[in-house]
Amino acid sequence: PDLDKIVYFDRKKLGRCWWDPSAHAELWALRGMLRRGRYDWTIDLQGLVRSGIFSRWTRADLRAGFADAREGASWFYNHKIATTAEHTVDRNIELARRLGVEAREDDMTLTVSDFGREFADAFCNERGLGGKDFIVCVPPTRWVTKQYPIRCWRRVVGELSKEVPVALLGSPAADERWTCRQVAEGFGPSVVNLAGRTTIPQMVALIARSAGVICSDSAAKFIASAVGADSITLIGPTRVERTGPYPRGRTIVADLPCRGCLKKRCRHITCMESIRPGLVLAAARDMMGRGDL
Repeated sequence: PDLDKIVYFDRKKLGRCWWDPSAHAELWALRGMLRRGRYDWTIDLQGLVRSGIFSRWTRADLRAGFADAREGASWFYNHKIATTAEHTVDRNIELARRLGVEAREDDMTLTVSDFGREFADAFCNERGLGGKDFIVCVPPTRWVTKQYPIRCWRRVVGELSKEVPVALLGSPAADERWTCRQVAEGFGPSVVNLAGRTTIPQMVALIARSAGVICSDSAAKFIASAVGADSITLIGPTRVERTGPYPRGRTIVADLPCRGCLKKRCRHITCMESIRPGLVLAAARDMMGRGDL
């Protein structure tokens, strides 16, 4: 409710601005929009050169970000904040406090909108479900190395759907819709593929209404925590201590020497391949408190 505006841009298209005239024109239009916004503060929590440039384009009096930002993004700030915190959420909280903003660890919550709640209610009513009677699975994630194999997802979803309905969530992106289609294929009405068919508020409401979330390392784990839902996150190349669920949520991490490598490309992706579906199912049973799964 405190969010006034979202500035949208096509990340992939803008990446073609060097040779695509339409992409260049769109980038220049975005620059003009940011300049006309007349913002007082710009806070860059992402720390990429792209977000740093956007911050500079706002011409805000205060442009803050992390002193150790990647890709040299700090060059565009006039307030560079050094932090010793490790987890991303703790780093963001510390940055806010250093700017005089009251921020608390116990205030990491999302409000479920009326619009989203109506969608979740309709989803449950159509299927005769009460509260916490279904589970959400979110297979897609951006990095190839963070992706749990589709065959493993199918084992998990197939076993769970024998006892409880399963809703698959993903964005409208073509690759995410494809992933969810592959996972859902052949399972019938007990598996509902909603990839690309929900808005973000609707996704938030469904997660809040669910018995819990199983996801690869993606935003879904933070959404679950922010609405008080249980979650199980399957983690491979990323680091739990840096970007794991916060402040609550379970993780399953393969015990390998290379875990937490942060690589976006890998020849074998053993870390994700090593997470056995049976282990995920056992965690799901425990999360849902159902011994009959």
